[in-house]
Amino acid sequence: MADGSSTTLPPMDLPVLGEYDVIVCGAGPAGIGAAIAAGRAGARTLLVEHFYCVGGMSTTTGINTWCDTPGGPIFDELEARIDALDKARRRFDPKGHTWEKGRVSLHGETLKAVALRMIREAGVEVLFGTTAARPVMDGDTVRGVILANKGGLHLASAHTVVDCTADADIAAGAGARFAKGDPSDGRLMHVNFMFSIGGVDREAFKRDKPSDEALRTLIRDAHASGALHAPQGAFRPAPALFPYQEAEDVFLPNYWEIENIDCSDPQAVSDTVVDCQLAALEVLEFCRANLPGYDQAYIARFWDILGTRESRLPAGQYTVTGEDLIAGRKFDDGIAQACFFIDFHDSPPGRSIPYTLEFKQQNTPPSRPTVAPSLPCE
Repeated sequence: MADGSSTTLPPMDLPVLGEYDVIVCGAGPAGIGAAIAAGRAGARTLLVEHFYCVGGMSTTTGINTWCDTPGGPIFDELEARIDALDKARRRFDPKGHTWEKGRVSLHGETLKAVALRMIREAGVEVLFGTTAARPVMDGDTVRGVILANKGGLHLASAHTVVDCTADADIAAGAGARFAKGDPSDGRLMHVNFMFSIGGVDREAFKRDKPSDEALRTLIRDAHASGALHAPQGAFRPAPALFPYQEAEDVFLPNYWEIENIDCSDPQAVSDTVVDCQLAALEVLEFCRANLPGYDQAYIARFWDILGTRESRLPAGQYTVTGEDLIAGRKFDDGIAQACFFIDFHDSPPGRSIPYTLEFKQQNTPPSRPTVAPSLPCE
C-alpha cells in the first residue's frame, strides 16, 4: 500500500470556477455513467475531462468492443441510441464468448456524440481540455479539486468528488491507500500500442504476399541494417523479429504489447509513446519498401493513449476476490455489471491469455446467482 500527498485548502486568491454538488473527474465509461446518474438525480454536476471528447478507452484507442457486458439502465440506453444510428453491432461467438448476449461494438465517433448528448440532457456541465490536477482537502475530507487548463489553475468545490481518472489520481492525491500490480511481486499487466495503416491494397497483398520464411528473412535483414527496432519492453511481437511474432507465425505491423509500464508514471508513458511512434514509422517504411500492396501505405491514425489494463487500485472497504467472480456474487452496493474472464499479471514470453475456451466456459459466473451478498467488509 502507498499514500498520496494530501492538499490542504488553497490560497483564497485562487479563482473559483464554481460550487457543485458533484464533480466527476474523467469522462471514460465510468465517468459517463457517474455524471449521467448524478445529473438525473438532480445534483448540480460538473464533468471534467482531459481530452476534448468523452469515452476514454472506448474512443481514444481502437478498443470499441464492450466485452461480455450484461449492461444496465444507462448502458442499455446508450447502446440503443447508437443502434438507432446503425452504429452498434452485437454478436455472439460460441467459440470465444462466455456471455449469452455476446459482445457489442460501439462506433467510437458516434459514441462520443451520443454519450455527450445524454450527459447534457441530464443537465451536467462539461469542461473539456482540463485536468483534475489534485484534490482540495479539509482534514480527511475532499472538498473539491484544483483544475488545470489553458486558463490556468482554478478551484471547483463540491460536496462529492467522483474519481474516474482511471489512474485514481484524485484518490491518491487525497491520501487514499492503494495497491499497484500483482500482490506477490508487483508485476503490472501489459499495455498495448495501436495505430492504423491506410492506403493498403489488400487484394494485392493477399495475392502476392511473401512466404512466412521470406518475410522473416526480410525482417532479419532490416534489423541487421538498423532499419527496424523493437520498442523498449515489447514482447508481442518479440524483439528479435519485431514486428513478426514467430511463436504464432503472425505479422503484427500495428498492434504491439509492451511490459513493465506504470501508467501512473507520466515519464514512462511519454517515453513509451515516443518509442512506439518512431518504431511505427520504421515499420511503415519497411512495409512500403518490401510488401506488395503497401507502396502507397501511410499512417492513418495514432490512437491518443496506450491501451491500459491496470494502474493504481484504491483500497476499498472490501476487495473482490477471484472466488467472488467465479461464484457470480452480487453486492447490495454494486454499481456495475460485467461478465468477462479474469485478466492476470502476465509475463513474457508467455501468451497474453493462456486459458482455454473450455476452462473459461466451465468457470463462467452464473447469470443469475443465488449467493447472498453476505461477505463482511474489511
